[in-house]
Amino acid sequence: MDRTRELIEEILASGEGDVNAYLSAVLRVRGELPVRGGKIECVQADSAFGEVIFDFINKARGIIKDAPFETGRTGSGEAQRFFFRLEGKGMDELLRAARLGAYAEETNPFIQSAAGLCSFVRGLFAGGGTYTLPGEGERGYYMELRIPDFEETEDIRKKLEESGVKFESAQRRADSLLYTRKSEEICNMLAFMQAGGCAVEAYELLVSRTEAGRANRQANYLTSNIDKVMVKAARQVEAIEFLIARGEDEEEDGETKAIWRARLKHKTESAAYLAKLLGVSKSKVIRRLEKAIEKATQKGM
Repeated sequence: MDRTRELIEEILASGEGDVNAYLSAVLRVRGELPVRGGKIECVQADSAFGEVIFDFINKARGIIKDAPFETGRTGSGEAQRFFFRLEGKGMDELLRAARLGAYAEETNPFIQSAAGLCSFVRGLFAGGGTYTLPGEGERGYYMELRIPDFEETEDIRKKLEESGVKFESAQRRADSLLYTRKSEEICNMLAFMQAGGCAVEAYELLVSRTEAGRANRQANYLTSNIDKVMVKAARQVEAIEFLIARGEDEEEDGETKAIWRARLKHKTESAAYLAKLLGVSKSKVIRRLEKAIEKATQKGM
């Protein structure tokens, strides 16, 4: 079950602890800085989710008053993209706030604090995250964040681990990833991202699937044991009937005969049941029934 949109909607519905960190993360994933004549011409970004673009503009206008954003969309269907474009002074102010372009720094300043890291990660997801949960009878826990630079990805991974969220990192051709397939870490990340609604859904699914898995394992174990008991009991009945038909039971003591007769009368019951019925130990019942199989085998059964 793809829950990417639901998580993005929850991120957009709540306020940011560090708006600049959020804007910087979205631009790192979705932004472009076309250069002409050795100068940055504009800042532009697109997304399949129009809400992300318009929310970005609203957040940016809280910093850049009356910035002349150009907006639009391209393509159609699954290829449809919403975009914005910003030039001039507004572009300079946005790049300065987001620490991009000519104002880029060697180390990411936004991930040094808990609030900055949280907003930055939320922006990464809004810009290019993927989040799936397993559907009915399916496996499929997965969360992914994309970052263009692998060194920065590693920095973020380490900072998240310090905050109790353990993701893996991987380098790809166009960009790099932070990802996990572990349900527990997805719950941890959702909680860290302050996405309470999605966190509750993931946690409830995790608990229900864990309980269902435990119940299935118990059922399989019980079924397996029952099958083994039935096969064993059938073998015991066959041996006892074989011995009685040949008079081989006459040389046994009274207790053994009683146990054998009880097995013939209760062909599918457990050794524990027969022991309780006869008032003897379970181990004694097992030994005498095993004796019947051994003796019958020796006699040619």
